[in-house]
Amino acid sequence: MNSFTLLLSLASLTLAAPHTRLSWAGWKNVKYMFVFGDSYTQTGFHVNGTQPSPANPMGNPPYPGWTSANGPNWVGFLTNDYNTTYVQTYNLAYGGATVDSALVAPWRPDVLSLKNQIQDLYLPNYGSAPAHVPWKASNSLFAFWIGINDVGNTWWLNNSTLYDAIFTQYDGLLEQVYKTGARNFLFLNVPPIHLAPLTLANGPEAVAGEEVAIKDWNARLRRLSAEFRKRHPGVVTFVHKTYDLYIATIEEPTTYPQTSGLKNTTGFCEVYANGTPTWYTKDESCEHAVHEYLWLNSLHPTFPAHNSTAASIAQLLKKQL
Repeated sequence: MNSFTLLLSLASLTLAAPHTRLSWAGWKNVKYMFVFGDSYTQTGFHVNGTQPSPANPMGNPPYPGWTSANGPNWVGFLTNDYNTTYVQTYNLAYGGATVDSALVAPWRPDVLSLKNQIQDLYLPNYGSAPAHVPWKASNSLFAFWIGINDVGNTWWLNNSTLYDAIFTQYDGLLEQVYKTGARNFLFLNVPPIHLAPLTLANGPEAVAGEEVAIKDWNARLRRLSAEFRKRHPGVVTFVHKTYDLYIATIEEPTTYPQTSGLKNTTGFCEVYANGTPTWYTKDESCEHAVHEYLWLNSLHPTFPAHNSTAASIAQLLKKQL
């Protein structure tokens, strides 16, 4: 199987009912992208800062922004490297975010949850498609990568009722976005964070327990996507199997050209944990250069994994409906 075929096999899409008019005109026609999520997605965009423009498609801060990847993250790669045409990206993600802070507390009380990102940032600033951001259903994509902190902060509770409440809230938030005219939705599922150094250090029981919670979350996300689409004819939803992509990378980095240079997929070098002067720094105390580790620190991947993720998403979005 070649890399192109494998990338497609790691992603899935779901469509509106037959004979329903779709707003999806293809990735090549997306002009506006609105993104929500946590530290895997954040670039430090501020709604009151410099707005996206042809000279700077992601607005503020300067590219690649404040990421957890020690370089561009998947949003940056998708916007700048795997775009078919010019895309203006409004990245409202916030590090540490959960779906709703009232249900799963983030690591700090000032973290903006997905609920905050939608209700406090998106709706008042972009939901009405203002003159300076004249998006419409057919030329916009709404992307969500959330759940890493929800799972990471609660997996040991084995509380299905909590996950029921989280997904009820998630569904309600999607409804709010839908009511503004959004019709094209991209969801990334939770990657195998049970194989990140943070969980590996806690032993096999922790690894197994968190894996169960991740798979539960991802199954719920598939159902959420399908039910949301069924409820709203004309909606197109894409579900990217990020979990599978990361598993393949951990097992064999050369599966993808973007990660073929990785030499360590299970650990990290402490010297690099808070970032390095360049994307390719090699400290003499570390066995490898920073970009040759999958993990920058105990939880966050380096930019090569984000690069392969963006490439895979682009292939998913290019599939014929």
